[in-house]
Amino acid sequence: MNGVRALAAALAFGLPLACTPGEVPREAQEPVPELERESLPTWGELAGDIRTSRLNVILVTIDTLRADRLSSYGSELVSTPHMDRLAREGVRFSNAATAVPFTLPAHCSIMTGTYPPFHGVRENVGYSLDETLPTLAEVLSAGGWDTAGFISAFVLDSRWGIARGFDRYRDDFQLDPRQPSVNIGQVQHEGPDTIEHALAWLDEPRDAPFFLWVHLFEPHDPYTPPEPFRSQYPDRPYDAEVAYADSLVGLLREGLESRGALDDSVFVLTSDHGEGLGQHGEGFHGYFIYDSTVHVPLILRLPFGDFEGRVVDEAVSHVDILPTVLSIVGQEVPSEVQGIDLLPLMLGREPASPREVYTESYYSLYHYNWAPLRSIRTESEKFIETTNPELYLLREDASETNNALLQNRDLARSLRDRLLAYSDYLKSSGERPGGRPDLDTETLAQLRALGYLAGRANTGIDEDDGIERTDPKERIAVHRAIMEAQSFIGKGDEEGAEEYLRAALELDASIVDANQMLGGIIGRRADEASRRGDESASAELNGQALELYQRALALNPEHQASLLGLATSYWRLGRLEEALVGFHRLVELAPYESNAAIAMSDIYADLDRLPEALRVVEAAAAEEVAPAWIHNQHGELLALLGRSRESAVHFEKAIAKNPEIGQPYFNLALTHEEAGRPQEAAAAYEQAIEHAPYHYRAQFNLGHLYGRLGRPEDHLEMWRAAIRSNPEFVLGYYHLAKLHMDRGDDLDRAELLVREGLRRDPEGVFGPFGYFVLADILNRLGRLGEAREAVESGRRLQARG
Repeated sequence: MNGVRALAAALAFGLPLACTPGEVPREAQEPVPELERESLPTWGELAGDIRTSRLNVILVTIDTLRADRLSSYGSELVSTPHMDRLAREGVRFSNAATAVPFTLPAHCSIMTGTYPPFHGVRENVGYSLDETLPTLAEVLSAGGWDTAGFISAFVLDSRWGIARGFDRYRDDFQLDPRQPSVNIGQVQHEGPDTIEHALAWLDEPRDAPFFLWVHLFEPHDPYTPPEPFRSQYPDRPYDAEVAYADSLVGLLREGLESRGALDDSVFVLTSDHGEGLGQHGEGFHGYFIYDSTVHVPLILRLPFGDFEGRVVDEAVSHVDILPTVLSIVGQEVPSEVQGIDLLPLMLGREPASPREVYTESYYSLYHYNWAPLRSIRTESEKFIETTNPELYLLREDASETNNALLQNRDLARSLRDRLLAYSDYLKSSGERPGGRPDLDTETLAQLRALGYLAGRANTGIDEDDGIERTDPKERIAVHRAIMEAQSFIGKGDEEGAEEYLRAALELDASIVDANQMLGGIIGRRADEASRRGDESASAELNGQALELYQRALALNPEHQASLLGLATSYWRLGRLEEALVGFHRLVELAPYESNAAIAMSDIYADLDRLPEALRVVEAAAAEEVAPAWIHNQHGELLALLGRSRESAVHFEKAIAKNPEIGQPYFNLALTHEEAGRPQEAAAAYEQAIEHAPYHYRAQFNLGHLYGRLGRPEDHLEMWRAAIRSNPEFVLGYYHLAKLHMDRGDDLDRAELLVREGLRRDPEGVFGPFGYFVLADILNRLGRLGEAREAVESGRRLQARG
């Protein structure tokens, strides 16, 4: 790379300089100040008697919030009084831009002060933050701050590296992989719940200042605003969600004020990105980098200085938040940071040249092999580099509807040169590839429930390979159909999703994710048919799903979700050896793929090949990221092999991995019972029921134990709970009836119970027992003829085997 070109780019963006050895000489690395600073006061001087090193830091990030929906940003569409109040009390940055319109990488830029090409996280799925990059939380924690993050969506789970430096990080998103579908409630927290936990943390005693990050998922799709906001904004669910999010900011502020925490705090409010809402053909976000998804609110409220109501019109970026906050509280800014301290702009100092900030989206490249998008923007101009470049004059065309490139070729050329130079600078300054975390299908399902196209991106594509790629603008109809389908999946409407996926495949049959997603929908429909007993329909649907997975794998033979779907379809069709081949191939590619391991072990168990089932699960359990269900399956297989004493430790591992699911407690209770430890068994059953309130087998077994332990009323109530939890649990009716009979307290009730069980399953395997209990009850009621008939019915059923 040309060293002068990199140096010029760094200075234009107001950056601290770094370089690859040999490219920019060390003596050239002293930055030329962008702003006149001789007369500027320091943050400490502005704070006066306030010890800035004792100030709290509060960061609120609101997911998917467009700047132009806040009243303080000129909106007449939505009333946002709480965020507007913050703007009146602090500094509002009118031209703030996200570095990338995706939640995870945008927050990585906020937390590291670096752009995506540097920190290496380019989108939501398949990345984790490089461990060597210092984060805002790490710097503040090292400086003596207590730190906590309370997030509202799985996309910011700690496994992606974003939680580094936080003493407390609430990301308890759990999913049972044995459930056929994912509910969005499993992978997000409602705003009031997030705020409640954040305020509870503030109530803990502390002597140190604190750094609190609160992330609110509203107004992210699906737009489901509560009342009264839904009625206040009829037919405008996004705007209603914005109003709701504003009320949550008010709720948080009220909690801070009541605890005396607000006026001792630096308060930052922003969003990770906006939302397309149909502008430029984009319904959601992440594909284009127009201001509908890139322009974000940024408000900074300070407990000192004369900053109330100030507005900064210069272009600023998420990467400026970290250096500004650290400068305010007197902490050293890490050398890697690519943003600037915004104090000069806040004091009204004019920069020597217009500030330029960078934004990108590589989604179209990594998912479709179309051209990526990169932009450079100032307060008044924005250039987008792609196959057919674009230039917008923002002061006269804020909606970016008129590409002014042909009329302003020199300006476009100058901005393009600066953008390319800056891209070179980012690469030369130590580009990180970003971690590649293990993504099993459970994780992908959680991301998909949030509305993300949950497939691992193909990041091996070389954007500089000389190929002229399709301009994303030309294929927006394909992408829009896929994202609409994804939104419908997130809302649980698979029929709506199927319509859009078929439309996308008509436009372009080569989209791997569309083939895989449609295969998943049809496969789940096949499972539903099987549960209804319609095996013919199930087989036909599984055959259709199989064809779609085969198409996807012809396009990308290592597409993991398609491999899982292919193997599962073979399994459902009874083609077990082919299923095993598919599952084994998936585990070769992804040893952490827990669903494949569980499926293989189930197939081997069905084939009575338990040692092979155990070997598969042992290998999966050895993976560091093995989820609780793998350890639970490990224990179950050992128990089936007669090694119950060994199984207990694996159930305990499952509980340690995820103490919120009930089945491992249930299995552990069984081992305690077998070992003659009724008290320990009862305690484990109680835990199982606490975490799985409708676990009828745990309720039934616990009731039996209560009887043995001399707790007759608890015995009775627990068996009643078992049939409430599962009204088809006929054995529960029979045993509860017998219990009433043995107690002699309610024979009429006992008769009703046993007859209800027989009504529900008159020919079932437990039918003889039911008839014999009924005969005993009728005999005690003096109805001897009916009792003999019940005995005969039981014997006839018993004789059938």
